[in-house]
Amino acid sequence: MNDIAPQVPVSEARAFLDSARLGQRTVLDVRQDFEYAEGHLPGATLIPLPELAERAKELDPALPTLVYCRSGRRSQAGANLLSGLDFRDVVSIQGGILAWDGAQAAGPQDLGLAVLLSAASAQEVLERAWGMELALGEYYSALAASAADAEAATLFKRLAGFEEKHRRTLTEIWKRLGGDDVDAFEERARTSVAPGSLEGGISAADYLGLLGEPASAPEALELAMAVEAQAMDLYLRRAKDETDADLRRTLVLLAEEEKTHLKLLGAFADSRKRF
Repeated sequence: MNDIAPQVPVSEARAFLDSARLGQRTVLDVRQDFEYAEGHLPGATLIPLPELAERAKELDPALPTLVYCRSGRRSQAGANLLSGLDFRDVVSIQGGILAWDGAQAAGPQDLGLAVLLSAASAQEVLERAWGMELALGEYYSALAASAADAEAATLFKRLAGFEEKHRRTLTEIWKRLGGDDVDAFEERARTSVAPGSLEGGISAADYLGLLGEPASAPEALELAMAVEAQAMDLYLRRAKDETDADLRRTLVLLAEEEKTHLKLLGAFADSRKRF
């Protein structure tokens, strides 16, 4: 399993662009189409983060790849995903376009990837995934209760509802695998991960400590995208190394679920025409 993709400051990103010609490196913009249209780095390829898992084959994994977004959150998740797909040399711009333009922005975080590594069966993976979905829903509900921005509060409530639906989907998958005692499954799931562990393996406290509490709906939406992309990356990485066919199929199915969430978030961002 590859390491977390490194972050580089703007000065190193500029040096990268100056030293490598087009065709000898990839500059990847993982923002939405409308953001790209408003301004982007010269020669950048646009693949919005919600589409990256499906479209990574459009990129050359042998070329050095520089990934960026608005603030560095989505680009870190995208760079991690590409690194997990064996891209040779992937880095993310610390602070994103905001830093590139001289504005102040919090740097992206290293996210945990170890929560599912010790799960030995499809059932255990589903239990841990369910537990992380529960923690993420509670995290969004807590942010909704504390949000100073009314639009952000509404968005966080909606995101919490997404996680509740996702838990129901995970329970249905568990039943299709032969499980018959739903209450027992969900009880095990509640205690299968450390309290507060979110999708992607990082705790809610660490998210807030690294990123700060989102102060607006755009920040809330961007954070949600990063969380979902990290979860998809987690499942795909585990699936890549898994030899048990049933477990691998379950992990891929979970990754597809996260990709669906990402697409919903991307469509919502496009409908707003802003981050």
